[in-house]
Amino acid sequence: MSESDLQAILAAVAASKKYGGVCPDTVRRIAARELAARRSVKNAVKATKRRLHQVYGAFEQALDAEAAFRELAEAWGGGQDERRAACRAVLALHSSTRERLPILDRFYPALWEIVGRPGTVLDLGCGLNPLAWPWMGLPPTTTYVPLDIDCQRIAFVNRFLDLAGLAPLARCQDLLTRPPADQASVALMLKLSPTLERQEEGATLRILRELRAPSVVVSFAVASLTGRRKGMEEQYSSQFAAMARGQSWRVTELRFETELAFVVQR
Repeated sequence: MSESDLQAILAAVAASKKYGGVCPDTVRRIAARELAARRSVKNAVKATKRRLHQVYGAFEQALDAEAAFRELAEAWGGGQDERRAACRAVLALHSSTRERLPILDRFYPALWEIVGRPGTVLDLGCGLNPLAWPWMGLPPTTTYVPLDIDCQRIAFVNRFLDLAGLAPLARCQDLLTRPPADQASVALMLKLSPTLERQEEGATLRILRELRAPSVVVSFAVASLTGRRKGMEEQYSSQFAAMARGQSWRVTELRFETELAFVVQR
């Protein structure tokens, strides 16, 4: 594998409309592996884009950031109902947050009841989840740090955080090459584990151990993208139990209609 071949792949992905905004560290990590498995740069480019689709592109609809922000800014001039309606419209654009819409009123209160009201929240692989801020019930003095591999989405999230009266602390960061070193009261890994494991077996446990937070919430979808449940709840419950075995954690399981969550305290 030559550096020039790798740079050619990185340039091809950067020029892609769909994947040009992905964190360079993520693209480089995936491209290096795909190039090592193939002789052809052209084939490695295709394989890299295919892998990026699996870990990022399959879960969301296109976001018109400017139009969405205009709607949010207009709603922020109104009351809570207007703000929540505008946020719901954006949350519906990503499968992870769309599935959480029916349980939003209960989801975060249930988490904070266990871990206490956090002063600092680390939101890993956040997607559009920062738009759920109106349901989190936290004060604007909260340090809220969302991380994602979509740099364009992170720019949009920071505009939203500023609009909502929060510090714009969202970062574009690849968790597998650079796990966060931030100190936090709680870290959220919402529906993130399957995506991590597709890229690196054992990544969830590795990152969990490295996080500098006494409480971590790890959650899973209980239905596929097509809506089929297929025993996913039991499967993920069993997998997480195996992961937690031998760890000195206190784990609380929360079952919602659309999501299975494990609150880890250590």
